[in-house]
Amino acid sequence: MNKKIIILLALIILLSFGMGAILLLNKKQDQPSSAEPAETSIKKLVDEVVVSPIKSFDGSAIWYFNASGRLFRISVDGSGLTEYPLPPLPKGSLLQALWPEKGGNFIVTTSASSGGTKYFYDDQEKKYVELPGNIQSLDWMPDGERIAYVWKAGDNSQQLKMASADSSGFKTLADLFWPDYVVKVSPKGDEALLYRSEASETNRIYRVDFRRGSFEPVIESGRNSGMLWLPGGEKFIFAQAFGSGQRLLMYNFSNRQITDLNLAASIDKIGLGDGGKTLYAAVAKKGSNGDEFVKLELTSLKQETHYLPAEDIKAKNLLEANGKLYFVNLIDSKFYYIAK
Repeated sequence: MNKKIIILLALIILLSFGMGAILLLNKKQDQPSSAEPAETSIKKLVDEVVVSPIKSFDGSAIWYFNASGRLFRISVDGSGLTEYPLPPLPKGSLLQALWPEKGGNFIVTTSASSGGTKYFYDDQEKKYVELPGNIQSLDWMPDGERIAYVWKAGDNSQQLKMASADSSGFKTLADLFWPDYVVKVSPKGDEALLYRSEASETNRIYRVDFRRGSFEPVIESGRNSGMLWLPGGEKFIFAQAFGSGQRLLMYNFSNRQITDLNLAASIDKIGLGDGGKTLYAAVAKKGSNGDEFVKLELTSLKQETHYLPAEDIKAKNLLEANGKLYFVNLIDSKFYYIAK
């Protein structure tokens, strides 16, 4: 009798352990897996020289020129590479393209033995129109149909003018002191900022009101070079000489305040993201000849390392599209993105 009771108790204990093991196994299966996050890396999107890349209006693709002036479109994931047919450049080799905020037109600058030449590409007529050599710096108006530009006259006077993109129907906006002013039109389209490209010392940034023709200084100190309007036209970022390099500053028209962004970079090494709320910059990596990528929230000024490459990268033309950061690597002039 005692032997039967002992056997029965042993069976009960074994069944209890079995049920516990089954319950524990089911519990583990119900828990979410803790898979390791994918490693961040740099991947090549376009394996050829890329000139003046820009993201499409809907952010799903990148438009770019190659070294010979052919125009391509590629999806942000690297698929769907297609060429947009263009007539050959009339002369010279492509230096850069200037894209409008809207529309299919653009302006290219070419290099030739006789000097640089600017061409307006008319997307309706499918042809290039050579712009007058008197046109110096220019920028698109927000409508994508007109341009504002510095006109250097034969008598060595210069004016700020506005015209259709082919330079027809022009009107004078203001008289200027120097022919080397660089023009940056506000997103609002009613004013522009000007700064000299060849000044050796103090280089003021001026504000020109298109309606009144007024010409007033905004930034009166420092050696300034390059600027970028933020969406809305109430703020702009500019680069100023600092030591042997440059630093980035932000000006706010509403309170006339200048904010040091604590970033050592030039304008061609930055890009906006999140509708202009975020700034990405390629800055010199400590102890290396390459760059690291920094992300700055422009409202809170919170700064963090976005990516620290193991290899040497020298980046420019930063673009944020579809949650990824794209750039041209100056080492080989090809197009890459940071994959997370």
